[in-house]
Amino acid sequence: MKFLAVLIIIFLYRNWMGGNPLRSRVPFVRYVAWFKQRGVVPNVRYVLCVGLPVALALFISLHLGGWFLGVPWLVFALAVLIYSVDIYDEDVAFDEHLEWLGSLGAGDDLATAHAREQEFRLVTTYEIFQSLYPSLFWFLILGPAAALAYVLSRLYLDNLEDEDPELRLVEQVVYWMEWPAARLTGLVFALLGHFGKCFEEWIATLTDTRESIGIVLVRLAGAALGEDSEAEEADSVDTFASRSETANNELRGLLDRALFGWLGVAAIVAILGL
Repeated sequence: MKFLAVLIIIFLYRNWMGGNPLRSRVPFVRYVAWFKQRGVVPNVRYVLCVGLPVALALFISLHLGGWFLGVPWLVFALAVLIYSVDIYDEDVAFDEHLEWLGSLGAGDDLATAHAREQEFRLVTTYEIFQSLYPSLFWFLILGPAAALAYVLSRLYLDNLEDEDPELRLVEQVVYWMEWPAARLTGLVFALLGHFGKCFEEWIATLTDTRESIGIVLVRLAGAALGEDSEAEEADSVDTFASRSETANNELRGLLDRALFGWLGVAAIVAILGL
């Protein structure tokens, strides 16, 4: 059933147009605001906001598993996964950046262009990862409740102010929930790209608990693509734009293939009976 749920959600992820239909009908922000209005203290508020829905999801999941060949459980799991998924328009992000690269001219500063290119690759790779893979990881390991725990923690974090006393705690929770999913994604990158170079980089990340998840993913993706510093060392804006366009097309292809790599991970989990 887990494999079937992942297969369906990946199909929906690739073909869904518009926003997330369940999040618009069950807005988590309003739920959090209810606790804030009642003066629940920080940290306790986070535990209640995330813990109560997760406990309910766990209860439902455990009681649906044996009904009608697991079909009600599958429906519930799909509902949780749909709620957990961000509909990220990858095509628009890459196409807009490609237009920007095409607009570069001799009068543009090369260092500034390079900084924007690096930021684009970091933000895009990380947002595509966040939109699906951590939820899939925790769903495959521990079921729907775990996937819900991740996405609610991230949504909670997104609504915190910079000076909020809960910020550090929730950041750490989200980081550690993304950490294993990012390493598994890196292993998928290695299997889909230059295995030796990427696997060497992947081994190095296993002891890295300080670097951000986004930076680690960019490093692993670059290694999987066998990238060097050609774009960085370009001596003109035109050369930089041309090399960056090629590199981004390769990155886009790797990220697309990684989706099917995760489907393979789900198949392995199903075979092992986890």
